Amino acid sequence: MSKPIPQPEKTFIIGNLKELDPDHTLNSFIRLQKLYGDIYRLNIFDKTLVVVSTQEIINFLCDETKFDKHVDFALQELRNSVGDGLFTASTSEPNWKLAHKILMPAFGPQAIRDMFPAMMDISSQLILRWERFAGEE
Repeated sequence: MSKPIPQPEKTFIIGNLKELDPDHTLNSFIRLQKLYGDIYRLNIFDKTLVVVSTQEIINFLCDETKFDKHVDFALQELRNSVGDGLFTASTSEPNWKLAHKILMPAFGPQAIRDMFPAMMDISSQLILRWERFAGEE
C-alpha cells in the first residue's frame, strides 16, 4: 500500500506559502527536504506542487518506457476522420513511434536550450517596440 506524500501543515487560503522565504528560496527547499524527505508536496494558494529532490528519483519519474499515452473518446473520434498520427495513435502503433522519432530531436532538451538566444532577441525587440509606442494607444 502506498503512503501519502508528506507536506507541511497548510494555512487557510495561502497554503504553504509561508514555508518559502523569497530571499532564500533554495535554502527553503533544502530545509523542507530535510524535514519531509526527497519527495514532498506544497500547496500555494490553489496550486499543488510536488517537489522531487534527487536526480535518481527524477530519472525514474522521467523514464519514458514507464508511460503509455491514452487515446480518449474525443481523440478516437478525431482519429476516425484524420487517421492515426502523433495525437490520435496509441504509443504501441508504428505511426506514433515514427512521428515521435521525427519530432523528439526538434523538441528535446538541447534543442529547447538552443532556442533561448532567439527567444531572448525576439523578447527584447518586443519590449523595445512597446517602449517606443508607450502611451500612444
